[in-house]
Amino acid sequence: MLIWFFDSGLGGKVVMEAFQKEFPHIPMILEMDRENAPYWNKTWEEIRNLTKKWVEKLYARWADIIILACNTASVHALRWLQQEVFVGKHILGVTVPGAEAVIEKWFSKIGVLATDATVKTRMYKERVHILDDSVIVEEIGAPGLVPLIEQWITEWSEIETLLEEYLSQFSPNIEWLILGCTHYPLIQESIENVWKKLYNKQLPNLIDPGIESAIKFKSWIERKGVLI
Repeated sequence: MLIWFFDSGLGGKVVMEAFQKEFPHIPMILEMDRENAPYWNKTWEEIRNLTKKWVEKLYARWADIIILACNTASVHALRWLQQEVFVGKHILGVTVPGAEAVIEKWFSKIGVLATDATVKTRMYKERVHILDDSVIVEEIGAPGLVPLIEQWITEWSEIETLLEEYLSQFSPNIEWLILGCTHYPLIQESIENVWKKLYNKQLPNLIDPGIESAIKFKSWIERKGVLI
């Protein structure tokens, strides 16, 4: 079995590392579309077409399973690819496992920090409310973070200045925060520091959809009867 991970940038590395930790015996390869990154500022149609093109390439390279290790690609293209374009193929995303973790851990008020493209789809809120519509979901778009992270500007004042702007929009009493972009675990320490500065308390627990996807992958394999 060969698993290919696809992202427009560095976030895919974070997701693949989570899978490698859980499944060290499975060969995995990461492909990034650095030429067209970032995806969050593109139209729905552009995101779909770019993702489709890359999925086609990966299947041509003998991929058995493709993981869309990008929340933006997942929320805009995954269902379409699964249900209309590559029917019967194994294509997975990172958004649903992150949303399901909210319900499994019995949260009642959560925050989602994501790109504008992901927030505009309301995919996290929609998925959570399919499972439990009593959960309060606050979604905040953070359009300026990914370009800085892609430049490895992860400790500069620019990151914290932007985080202050974005995190201050959440209610201080949210129970958990979903990192709704796979780039954001790379600046987790900065997120925690700014939250403490803003609210004078530790950040509530974080949900990393990449880690949740890796954890749930085993049950998906068993349910589908896929040999690894």
